[in-house]
Amino acid sequence: MKLAGGDSIETEDDIGHIAAHFHALQKNEERKFKDWMSSIIRFQKTHNEVYQRFTGFTYLPVQAFKEAPVCCFIPSDAERVFVSSGTSLSTPAALPGTSSNRISENDGRARHYVRDLEVYDRSIVTGFNRVFGDGPFIILAHLPHYRPESSLVYMVQKLIESFGSAGSGFFLEDQTLLESAILVSNRTQTPILLFGAAFGLLDLVEQRRCPLPSDAKVIETGGMKTHRREITRSDLHARLALGFGVERAAIRSEYGMCEMLSQCYTSPEGFFQAPPWVKIEVLDQQDFKTPLGLGKPGVLAVFDMANMYSQSAILTQDLAVLRESGFEVLGRLDQSGIRGCNLLLES
Repeated sequence: MKLAGGDSIETEDDIGHIAAHFHALQKNEERKFKDWMSSIIRFQKTHNEVYQRFTGFTYLPVQAFKEAPVCCFIPSDAERVFVSSGTSLSTPAALPGTSSNRISENDGRARHYVRDLEVYDRSIVTGFNRVFGDGPFIILAHLPHYRPESSLVYMVQKLIESFGSAGSGFFLEDQTLLESAILVSNRTQTPILLFGAAFGLLDLVEQRRCPLPSDAKVIETGGMKTHRREITRSDLHARLALGFGVERAAIRSEYGMCEMLSQCYTSPEGFFQAPPWVKIEVLDQQDFKTPLGLGKPGVLAVFDMANMYSQSAILTQDLAVLRESGFEVLGRLDQSGIRGCNLLLES
């Protein structure tokens, strides 16, 4: 592995061990988490040139992923570069296996340089299994306007490969796959899991109701703002439950982004749960070094152990609040909050 910042690595063996075993971490292993977290921070401060220049604060603003390669190795050695997916109507839709136009390096999109796809695979599969079980499932995806370079498209493909049964796949305007999957589910008693961007799922059920089997789950992946209006997650879930003919608790959410290799899913109660290798903090918007307690809204900060070869400590641009049983994402920061995050990076 070619590393930025030199050839000697104080914690190279530690990082390799973490890469192979992080997904087996348990919630009650706080000491191991802290030790591994310290090893990752030392490693990244030594070999991540962007993080080296960012001093005095643990969490790197997520905007950095749009400005430069944020990684601990030579960028050209990346196995895959994930690009943040725009959700504008002018962006072509993506299906696995399709080609797309080359994306300019200075198009304003975030880029995540991934050294080892097996690390991402472990995070995807283990994180999903902890929440939904072994399956098998009929896994469907409705992701209009997402490009093949999207980490979300890769994630769903990996879930289909690992947990999907006959009838799984991606669909857009043609709902034949969805209709066939419902028939297969009813015949085989295999549950359906439908992943979809929030705005796309809402458009789907507003065109016509799509009753799913009673044991189906719908997992919306964000994108609360549509070309028509902005709605709350609570309102979205109520409309989706009605449109798909399932209980409200069957509508779940996934929190993830191009810059993270781990995902958080909501429980039936509606709060996001982080896997054991992810640390969640909510920080004061006026002082990004001050963590907030339960019930106090602030900036969501994430330490994702699966990002050990890129950047684990990330200051997002999302407004969140900690709850006793997880965390809640309230939406994007207002412009003053986003400017504060960006000024922190610039300084």
